[in-house]
Amino acid sequence: MSTFFKTLWRMFRRHVTRLVSIMLMVLVSVGLLSGIGISTEKINLSVSDFAADRNVSDIIVMNTEGAFTEDDLALLSERYGAENVLRGGMLEFTVADGKATVNDTQLTLTNVPDGVVRVYLYDCERPEDVGINTFSDIQTFYLGDSEAIRVYAERETTQFSAHTRAETYTLSATMTEHLDQFEYMGMTLEGDLDVTIPLEQEYILAGTLYNPQHMAIRDDVSYTEGADEEEYELLSAVYYVFGDLVDVTVTAQVTGTVTVPALVPGMEETEREIDTTQEETIAVGAEELLNEIYISLPDADETLFSLGYDARVDEETAAVEALFADRCADGTVEILTLEENYSFRSFHEYSEKILGIGIVLMVVFLFVTVLVVLSTVTRLLDEERAQIACLMSQGYPTARIIGKYLLFALVGTVIGGAGAYFAGLGIARIVYINFEWQYTLPPYSPSVSLWFYFGTFLVILLSTLIATAVAGHKLTRQQPADLLRPKVPKSGKKVFLERIPLVWNRLSFKYKSTMRNVLRFFGRFLMTVVSVACSTALVLAGLSILDCCLFQDIGGPAMIGISVIVLIFAALLNFVVTYTLTNINISERERELATLMVLGYQDKEVAGYIYREIYITSSIGMLCGIPFGALVCLFIFQVMGFGSVAGISWFVWILAPLLSILFTILVTLMLRHKIVRIDMNDSLKAIE
Repeated sequence: MSTFFKTLWRMFRRHVTRLVSIMLMVLVSVGLLSGIGISTEKINLSVSDFAADRNVSDIIVMNTEGAFTEDDLALLSERYGAENVLRGGMLEFTVADGKATVNDTQLTLTNVPDGVVRVYLYDCERPEDVGINTFSDIQTFYLGDSEAIRVYAERETTQFSAHTRAETYTLSATMTEHLDQFEYMGMTLEGDLDVTIPLEQEYILAGTLYNPQHMAIRDDVSYTEGADEEEYELLSAVYYVFGDLVDVTVTAQVTGTVTVPALVPGMEETEREIDTTQEETIAVGAEELLNEIYISLPDADETLFSLGYDARVDEETAAVEALFADRCADGTVEILTLEENYSFRSFHEYSEKILGIGIVLMVVFLFVTVLVVLSTVTRLLDEERAQIACLMSQGYPTARIIGKYLLFALVGTVIGGAGAYFAGLGIARIVYINFEWQYTLPPYSPSVSLWFYFGTFLVILLSTLIATAVAGHKLTRQQPADLLRPKVPKSGKKVFLERIPLVWNRLSFKYKSTMRNVLRFFGRFLMTVVSVACSTALVLAGLSILDCCLFQDIGGPAMIGISVIVLIFAALLNFVVTYTLTNINISERERELATLMVLGYQDKEVAGYIYREIYITSSIGMLCGIPFGALVCLFIFQVMGFGSVAGISWFVWILAPLLSILFTILVTLMLRHKIVRIDMNDSLKAIE
């Protein structure tokens, strides 16, 4: 094996801890960020696939003053094709104490829950016959010979109470009509009559089904109550009727006066009081109440709510408005899209909020990751000065020498990136499943969009390789003899605390030494402070989102999962950052620590020498992380559309730095063995 490959192998074996640190940093950052990006795409793709599979209507044309005619249906069928147009109906009314008003008629209802009730009407016999907004999970109960009108209910959910098989519903009303003619003894008489019709219709629950327009199982709302979200009311129940809505024969009471014409010549017309009963057949078919037309745009391959889809829907909405120009102008006809469908709109809004959180976090996560990875690689090159000098003196090309370190950085970054891909897929799946709290989820789309993954991974990879190449080029420009000599120690000078006697004179010798070491290497100090501050800020952001969901009851339960994931990965990043920087600090100062051991310092004193620096630097970073975390939270709350920095619970501000302190203590305990096991002979014999 050549000298080059021997040194390459020794480098990987000697710096395996740094290699693992690079892998973990990339895994944590790219894994979380790609998972958030993939989950957003998964939500949009899954909903779009679901809408296509169930032929969900892209546009609903609603008549506010009656039913649509066959001519209206033909007008839209000519433009979109008969297979893409369906006439249906919808009634919404509020039930209070079993009473409701529908079209100015007072109704008494039994077994119908109080609240806003929605009834869908279809001019067909079975749920299976509906081709647009196609029903699924249709469960039909055996009803025997019941002659009651059959209705279906929306599937059992947390909002719509459990339905009993073959439950009976009763609708009662008293209808009044005014007549100016009356049939009497074969004659048509003029009159002034009132007809009172006591109406009673029995319905029976024939089964349950799942309407794709109702994905939300907790907060599905009436979208006809108002244009503003605060005006929306929750639906208490949704029912479906196929065919007749009312079909009963009743006894009507007729009262009033009629004018009886002269029956024989010479007689005068007479008025007669009427108080009689007669049978009336009251039949209300679905066709009389079909006030909606559902339109499924043909060949709509765009992802729902994408720019292309929104542009197409806007174009077709304008076209429909032109077809019904007069009625749209006076408000008789209204156009609804999926933007007005609470289930689809809220699901899409959640995906946008998750993406917004990912973009905000991406900036911070990438900054910390790139900063620490670059520090790891550049400090590695400084430690490898002697090996670089040896390879140069043996005539190896500069590009090949630098390539060795590029390979080291590439291996660590690629392995971490490969693990991040699978971590991202897992996170996306967890985020998606978490929406089961609020929605009946569509099937998980098999399609994967990797632009977020590749974007974040390439930023870290290119930054690492470029920095490695620049640092390597800087070293290889020196003479081998210069590289073999130890680096000139940084000249000692007073730190700014020494210019404050009130503080400096009160410090013991060991703390004076610690403060000189902390502030002497300002670049190392600044990098540690910034890294810990950003990590603390991310932990604070994760806790703040969780606080909004759990303790302030805003944001919805679907956001809990993403907040927990953000918190876990922010904590992992905080730990890995602290561990990596501390480990590098110890590695760089093995000779210094060995000198202390030779001078008789005990293990706890040597460890304390390093620990004090770590605790001071980390504490400063944590303090700086709190205001920076508040800024990150501000951006996240603006993206999510809920929550505020002022509304964050007081304990969150304490818990975030406490977690960082806990990680720092854990790191120092884990690395104590590395300090106390330093070989004094090897360290002191080393050139550096």
